[in-house]
Amino acid sequence: MILKRGHYLAPNYQTYDFNDFLVGTTKYEAPVETGVWHSHEKPVISFVLYGGNKEYRKGKEIERLEGAINYYHAHELHKNIYTKFPSKHISLEIDDTFLTKYEHTEESIELAVTKNHDARFTFIKLLNEAEINDLQSYSSIEMLLLTFLENSLNSKDDLLFPKWMLSIRDILNDRWNENISLKELSDNVNVHPTTISKNFRTYFQCTLGEYSRKIKIDRSLDLLKSKQHSLTEIAYICGFSDQSHFTRVFKSISGYLPKEYTKV
Repeated sequence: MILKRGHYLAPNYQTYDFNDFLVGTTKYEAPVETGVWHSHEKPVISFVLYGGNKEYRKGKEIERLEGAINYYHAHELHKNIYTKFPSKHISLEIDDTFLTKYEHTEESIELAVTKNHDARFTFIKLLNEAEINDLQSYSSIEMLLLTFLENSLNSKDDLLFPKWMLSIRDILNDRWNENISLKELSDNVNVHPTTISKNFRTYFQCTLGEYSRKIKIDRSLDLLKSKQHSLTEIAYICGFSDQSHFTRVFKSISGYLPKEYTKV
């Protein structure tokens, strides 16, 4: 089965057409029969917003869980069996006009997706812009996609990271709900604060503060979806000074207010 542009197998889907690309969302609320072999007429980037499925492609079985991102060449055969409910995916179908305009190839986009730099918030913001769907949405989505591609293609592989920078990344991820100072990081890895400051953006395409805030907001997504805590409690759990601070940062990183995201 070849799915035409903007068509999906999911029982519930929504599309937003921006000519050079099309944003689609697919949602599986409860178990249904899936697993039809199919391909897409256009190249597709697929992001798992939440839930998950098992995918069969190129003779392999791949488990795709929340946060997974994959690239499919046009007419590439695959099938999906959904295993977690509810499941929601964001798809970005790319037209030849976009590739030509920005001198990208399917191979360069596939490489960027493989590197997977900051995909989660790129696609959450992309969905937010698609839902706004006004005269500025095309340019906003275009910019999000181009920034994602550039940052991913320019991101360094782990093997090229200095050991002390890998240690900093581990500290920030292990102690994600704390507010760790540059001085404390410096003392932990025995590297001068100036050296850390000069090199951090080279490896992470953002500042130390931006990276720390993204980790905190990333951890807050599951807490919001679980609906087991108030916004004040989530703000405290994630290391924010108060709910207002948490809300401002969440909006700037995701495009949504926290309460809006719970309804996505």
